[in-house]
Amino acid sequence: MIRNLKVLLAAALALTALGAFVASAHAADEFRCTATPCRGKVNKDGTGATAHHVFIVENTVPESVSFTCAELRGTGELVNGTEFLLGWSRPTEEREAYNTCTANGSPGVIVHMNDCKYRFKAGATGNSAAGTSDQAEVVVECPVGESIEVTLSTCTYKIGSQTLGGSAAKGGIGYVTSGTEVTVTSNVKGIAVTSSGTNCPVTGTLTGRYTTGSALLTGESSTGVMATASFG
Repeated sequence: MIRNLKVLLAAALALTALGAFVASAHAADEFRCTATPCRGKVNKDGTGATAHHVFIVENTVPESVSFTCAELRGTGELVNGTEFLLGWSRPTEEREAYNTCTANGSPGVIVHMNDCKYRFKAGATGNSAAGTSDQAEVVVECPVGESIEVTLSTCTYKIGSQTLGGSAAKGGIGYVTSGTEVTVTSNVKGIAVTSSGTNCPVTGTLTGRYTTGSALLTGESSTGVMATASFG
């Protein structure tokens, strides 16, 4: 009886160890920072083509207009290991968020964030590899009655609160640790868009695609001391 009990205990311990190993092997990726609390700064990722941010609005005809901005910048906070919140403050947000924007190559586009924020998720429900394959979720969070406004002359395209990404079909956000920083990449599909004003280049039932745009996420303490940011 004692011998059988020992065998059962050994088997239970082996199964427990195996379970811990499996759980560790499938643990979700997380944001990490050597400072607590940690502020995150987003800046332009070099000078290559992927440093530009491209947002395409299209209808069912199909007709489309392509907006390109030279960079995305901003300051946010690492909420926890699974969320990073990026936001901007009025009235400087049009200079602190998207800069030097064009529509089909023509200048004069202004992006107003209107106190909207991006909540970047480390992954997506049921998709453990989302953050490493441009499929992590990003949530657009706007105050009631507000939206992100992309304005060209007398036409404005609006992007309101919504959850985006999370799968291969929907695309999403990706993260790669680059030394002491994290490269954030974008490939988001199925964005709900509406239009207002006159002389809009594309009208009707609209959707948007955020096809290109990488940025560098760096970490720092609340007093501005640089910290190491990583993902994995």
